Amino acid sequence: MTVHKRPWLGPLLLVLVAVGALVMIGLGLWQLQRLGDRRAANAQIRARMAQPPADLAQQSGGLPEYTPVLAKGVYDFSNEIVLRNRAHDQEPGVHVLTPLRLAGSDQAVLVDRGWIPYTEADPAARALYDRPGTLVTITGLARPSQVRTFFLLPADPTASPDAPRLDSWFWINLPQIQGQVPYPLLPFFLEAAPQADQSILPVSGYDDIDLSDGPHLSYAIQWFSFTAILIAGSLVLWRQARLEARRGGAPPAAT
Repeated sequence: MTVHKRPWLGPLLLVLVAVGALVMIGLGLWQLQRLGDRRAANAQIRARMAQPPADLAQQSGGLPEYTPVLAKGVYDFSNEIVLRNRAHDQEPGVHVLTPLRLAGSDQAVLVDRGWIPYTEADPAARALYDRPGTLVTITGLARPSQVRTFFLLPADPTASPDAPRLDSWFWINLPQIQGQVPYPLLPFFLEAAPQADQSILPVSGYDDIDLSDGPHLSYAIQWFSFTAILIAGSLVLWRQARLEARRGGAPPAAT
């Protein structure tokens, strides 16, 4: 059997290694860029959350997300709803959202009062946490209306005065919720600030606000590590092939 050399195989493998290394380096640099963007965004959020609270009595329009707010009014428990599929300390439950009729205004703001166990999600059971007719002062953060972000995620039916009232929701979609509330809602909802005693239900807080660096640094390290492994492994294989060739023991190329 005649052995045919393939002189182009070595340069081809060199090109493939170089391209692979450049791609992985690019992915690592991209993750570092995303890390920088996330840190900048987190710094902006922290600065906004540190601002003095805005008084909702003087607001009629929207507010930037994470703006601290202060609201005074009376809860309307007859139009209260719950947000499904919420967890606290790995225990399933719901978040209770109650319109707060603002003092001196015909408007209301929907307040996420926090988490309660799933077993207490029905209106009769969660009535235990009502404080009807009591003027309250609430502090928290302004959060935007939510929408379904992917077509495979569950969707809420469109609420309207003619449709049956919907008590359990997947999304805090304020335009849809407005369809079953008889007075104007502000275009954002209020996420109530954490209580000093977290054993009191509903458990309020900002559990969904993630101000960490995320996984970007670890991803960047992984891509740079893969690059180093590829280059080092290729050099080792190249050196072994050279030594075998010098000893005349290089394996024959395929015919």
